Amino acid sequence: MSIALLIMIKDEFKAVKNIINSIGNVCEEKIIVVTGNKRVKESGDCKILYFPWHDDYSTPLNAGLRLCESKWVLRLDSDEEIDKINLKRVEKAVNLRDDVWAYEVNQRGYLPENRVEFGVKKVKKYKNYTNAVDDRCIRLFRNDPRVFFQYNTHETLYDSLERANLKYIKSNIVIHHWGKLNMKDKAPYYYKLAKDRLRRYPEEYQSYYYLGVSAEFIGKLEESYEAFKAGYEKYKSDYYRIPMEFIKEKRRRLNGGIN
Repeated sequence: MSIALLIMIKDEFKAVKNIINSIGNVCEEKIIVVTGNKRVKESGDCKILYFPWHDDYSTPLNAGLRLCESKWVLRLDSDEEIDKINLKRVEKAVNLRDDVWAYEVNQRGYLPENRVEFGVKKVKKYKNYTNAVDDRCIRLFRNDPRVFFQYNTHETLYDSLERANLKYIKSNIVIHHWGKLNMKDKAPYYYKLAKDRLRRYPEEYQSYYYLGVSAEFIGKLEESYEAFKAGYEKYKSDYYRIPMEFIKEKRRRLNGGIN
């Protein structure tokens, strides 16, 4: 099965070249969506699409999908990488089952050893990092017009797959993510996008969650707690209860043990 590599960048084409080189022949088609104001130094046989940025991650990616001719799409960020073991898992997955339209992967976001954050755990050492947060997300999917990205931040394919009744399953594919190491600079902007997402999509299951996560990162613990609490009251799910309790305990410690 043919696989296309889909990446969205601002203008950091050097990082993309490293990803392309690591992919080798697994992805014969490469689609790069550029949202910055600078022309990039194009390289190889990549398809380059320039798309103006307007605080929305889904729209440029969907525009990139329209250029795709392959049967499958592997979506990566410019601050991510995939090793040879997981590339073999990608190749195996696309030839595994005819009834599956997409695969969930582990997006493993590495953190400094002293970083305390909701969901952090010890993982197998990779490039000297053993501290990470694993997030499940769909990054490998069939090239099908019924499958497309939604939401301005933390773009997702879940809704379109479920709307079309297309099957997705978990995989053992791991994508290594480095963005959390530099999150301090980006966090206020992601917080702004998360607030806008909740305003625009208050009925979407994950909107309260992403506001809770981004608010915690910039030190807005009360707002973080209220976001997780609102999500829990609405959905009665551990998806919200567990981070709500984490923030409650973190707040208690910072207050000297007083709730």
